[in-house]
Amino acid sequence: MKHTFIREKSLCRRNCRYKEVDLFEYSEEEQQAVRNTRRTKTRASLPKIKKLNNDYSRKFFRWLLFNNFGKDDYHLTLTFEDEISKEAAGRELTNYIQRLRRCYKKHCVPLKYMYVTEDKRSGSRRHYHIVLSGGVPRDEIENKWHNGWANVDRLKPDKKDGLFGLSKYLTKSKKYCDKFERSWNCSTNLKRPDVVTDDNRISKKRMRQLLNAKRNDEVKTEVEKLYKGWLLIDSEIDHNPVTGRPFARLRLIRRKQEAR
Repeated sequence: MKHTFIREKSLCRRNCRYKEVDLFEYSEEEQQAVRNTRRTKTRASLPKIKKLNNDYSRKFFRWLLFNNFGKDDYHLTLTFEDEISKEAAGRELTNYIQRLRRCYKKHCVPLKYMYVTEDKRSGSRRHYHIVLSGGVPRDEIENKWHNGWANVDRLKPDKKDGLFGLSKYLTKSKKYCDKFERSWNCSTNLKRPDVVTDDNRISKKRMRQLLNAKRNDEVKTEVEKLYKGWLLIDSEIDHNPVTGRPFARLRLIRRKQEAR
C-alpha cells in the first residue's frame, strides 16, 4: 500500500498581499520518482503559455495583479474604432506602450503594466484591458491612444477581497476562454512569486477537517485557523474524480493589520 501525505504548493513571497495555495494528496513513491526534498522554494517564471484558459497561467496572473497594483493605479480599456487584424492590433499596442513609457519617463514614474487581449467576437470590437501603474494624469494616458477609444479608471480594491472582482472580470470563465482567444502579458519589472512546496505542514487529519468543513459550510473558519493572518476569499475543496484523492485550492489575502 502506498504511503501518502498532503503536499502544500503555493504561489507566495515574503510580505506579499495575496497568495494561492494548492493542497493535494501525494505518495512517497511519487516523491522518490522525482527526487525532490520535502520542502523546496524556487522563483517562479512566467508561464510559457499565457492563454487564460490555462489554470497555472490564470493563477499566476491573479498573483501578479494583487501583489503589484493597488488603489493608486489604473484600469485602462483600449478599443479599436475600425476592423483590424490580430497582427496589426499587436503592433498598435506595442507602439502605444512605447509612447506610454516616454510619457511615464517624463513624469519620472516607472511604468508597470499587465494587459489582457480580447479578440473580436460577435457584436464587439477587438480591445485590450490594461492594468498599469499610476502617477501620470489619466487624460495623458488616454490621449496617447490614436486608434479608437481609451478609457482610464482608478482601481478600487474591495475592503474584503481586494482586486478579486477585477481579476474575475479579466480572466472570466474557462468556457469563455476556450471559445474566444484571450491571452495576457506584462512588463518585466513586476514583483514575481516564489513556488513553495512543503510536505510537512499539513497533515491528513487537517485535510479531512477541511473536507468536513465544506460539508458544514465552515470552510472560511477552518482555513483562517490554519492560515493565521490571512483571509479566505475563494476556495475549491473536493476529491479528484480520477484518483479519488482529496484536494483544496485556496485564495488568500493578508489581513490589513498584518500587511507590511
